[in-house]
Amino acid sequence: MQHPHDERDRPLDERQPHRPRGGRPFEGTPAARAHGPRNAAARRSPEVDARTVALWRDDPAAGPRVLHPSEDHRRSRRPQRGEGARPARRCARPVPALERSEEDVTERGGLRAELLGGGIILTYLVCLVTTTTEGVHNLLFPLYLNHYGFALTLIGTLSSLLGVMRLASRLPIGARYRGSRAKGQQLFWLVLLLVSTSGYAFVHGDFAPVVAVTVVHGFAFGALGTINLAVAIDQSGGRRAGAVMGWYTAALSAGYALGAFAGGAFADRIGIEATLLWLGLTPLAAMLAVWFTPPIPESERAAVAPGLALWRRGLAAFLGIDGRVWLAFAIVLFLNVLSDSTDTFFPLYGTAIGLPVAFVGVLKGSKSASATVIRFFAGALFRFLDYRAINFWAVLLFAASTFVIPLIAGPIAGPVLFVVFLGAGLCRGILRVTSAATVAELRAEGRDIGLSSGVYNSGLDLGAVIGPAAGGVLSAAFGIPAMFQLLAVGSLVIYFAVAFSSRSGRAALTPSFGAKVSIDRSP
Repeated sequence: MQHPHDERDRPLDERQPHRPRGGRPFEGTPAARAHGPRNAAARRSPEVDARTVALWRDDPAAGPRVLHPSEDHRRSRRPQRGEGARPARRCARPVPALERSEEDVTERGGLRAELLGGGIILTYLVCLVTTTTEGVHNLLFPLYLNHYGFALTLIGTLSSLLGVMRLASRLPIGARYRGSRAKGQQLFWLVLLLVSTSGYAFVHGDFAPVVAVTVVHGFAFGALGTINLAVAIDQSGGRRAGAVMGWYTAALSAGYALGAFAGGAFADRIGIEATLLWLGLTPLAAMLAVWFTPPIPESERAAVAPGLALWRRGLAAFLGIDGRVWLAFAIVLFLNVLSDSTDTFFPLYGTAIGLPVAFVGVLKGSKSASATVIRFFAGALFRFLDYRAINFWAVLLFAASTFVIPLIAGPIAGPVLFVVFLGAGLCRGILRVTSAATVAELRAEGRDIGLSSGVYNSGLDLGAVIGPAAGGVLSAAFGIPAMFQLLAVGSLVIYFAVAFSSRSGRAALTPSFGAKVSIDRSP
């Protein structure tokens, strides 16, 4: 960088102190060279004068800049000893393909086309079929046990066993997940899900076989939930996390609804065992979708220290989980503690205050429907709003929707509760998307996603176990109305305690209303 006026006012002796000045040439000195005296003004050509007159003279518009060689008549006559800017640019590291912007992807055919080519639609289909099978099982499992004369306490114990086995599957399956072998893992657990669902039709209510089938079913469904989430994240590469996770969670929710509807309709016509037998074969469609899904390349993984014991590697990986994963874990734990406790005890509370059973069903249906619909539009919503602000206010509103339930009474209780449940469903749906997208963002940073998926899904299972149990204890001690309020406040306190326990969790929690921080950014 050279300033045009930096040497104009300096004496010649100061500019070139190494040259002798003011003396006659020594005897024997050769004549002056052909280019004339060492006077730049006399030496330079008229063409150079014409190009540089605005810079050589007092031009106020001339600022500091790199001069063109024809303009830089004061440059050294010797070759440059170091490399200039052009060789440095030639040696610069090229930008990797994964770092291209989303606009560049759009110009090349669209990120949507790239995701579709990666088999994301087939993964959504696998998720839909998996939760459809589980929806059928959830509806008919208690009826099946009651049909064979199981006691109510035993029915509750076996239902809890399903949740315990799902929870037990999350971390081991997540730690064993690899993108390159995901197809084989999916096919294996889909076969076990099919066998354990249709298998109820062959055990005919015998206690030991029922327990065995229940254990396999719970573990297989938990394993599939962990693997399917990791596959969807790997296929998207963490890009457009809001839209991808919105459709992923919508497929899960739609599958539960479809399974409950189909299970009830078929059970009324062909019986419970026959419905479990034939609808238990639906994983065949998921197996076909997995077979045609393009393979996922192996992602880079951290190097394993040689000689380190397996349990030490597992402990190190668990302790190294990013704080944002624990924030997502806290969100889904918070959601399921409140949702499952409300779903369990609100029918008792609603009928006690005079609401018809049919209207209680309408309230629950409106909550599920709003939670499903909002997931389809979550990707568009995250383009305009900061997901951290959405997270912050959705958590507060969801807790408030549970807290105000005992405060609603009188002739307007029905319409007001309808609005409250509708809002609770919207908050639940959007929080399921933001929490899953928070985990998906780690893939965009090049991190392994298997164990993170297991931790995230374990929050769902743990909330499903803790919610009804805590609700029962608090209801017995303080009554159902006080239980709603105590669980709302307690769950909120636990959520914020987990969120503020790490720096990355605090950064992901802090609401920002000035500048938009989109969750739909590409790497």
